[in-house]
Amino acid sequence: MSEPKSLDEQLTQLEEEIRRLKIEFDVYFNGGRDRPPYDTKWRVETMIKKIEENRSLRFQQRFRFNQITARFVAFRRLWERTVKDREEGRDLRAQYLANFRESEEKRREEFGEAIDELDVDAVLGEFQRNPLPPRFEPTTVQLGQNASREQQEAGIRKLYESLQNAKRTVGESTTTTYEQFRQIIVQNTQKLCAERNTAHINFTVDIVDGKVKFKAK
Repeated sequence: MSEPKSLDEQLTQLEEEIRRLKIEFDVYFNGGRDRPPYDTKWRVETMIKKIEENRSLRFQQRFRFNQITARFVAFRRLWERTVKDREEGRDLRAQYLANFRESEEKRREEFGEAIDELDVDAVLGEFQRNPLPPRFEPTTVQLGQNASREQQEAGIRKLYESLQNAKRTVGESTTTTYEQFRQIIVQNTQKLCAERNTAHINFTVDIVDGKVKFKAK
């Protein structure tokens, strides 16, 4: 089992996640993806809350944390404003660039530091060098008494990989082994089929509001 990250390591990771989130929003606002990266945003906000609640922050760490969160707050205001502009029918790319330029001086005055100008070519170049992982797609698998052993194994494996992928997407732990997962699914399938007097159960993996949802119907 890996050791918990130190506070300095957590702060470094937070900076990297905010940088990654900025790239994801830049790509979204420039037409490179069809949905805002709310899962990543939720993960960053969870990290900020966890560090904020840590009472062992030293003065230098607190100062660094405040700088990081101020930068995130500035970006978040920009993203929220631009998403609203899109909902109101304004051109997304043009409005994003305009919002950056219009509020640059105000952000510098408020947060005491410059926030990088949006360079579309640099953003897309960064995206090509470090592509984002595929957007998570919900997975539904039917398991039950009528499935062959091969079908059952393939279905359980698909569920396991989907659940692991979903957890990585939102930053949750992925410590459960395949054999542990398989045993749980086999037992629950048998139990639910008997309780519901049905020949099969549909298992679904999804991400809702930044959290992994694993359901059996």
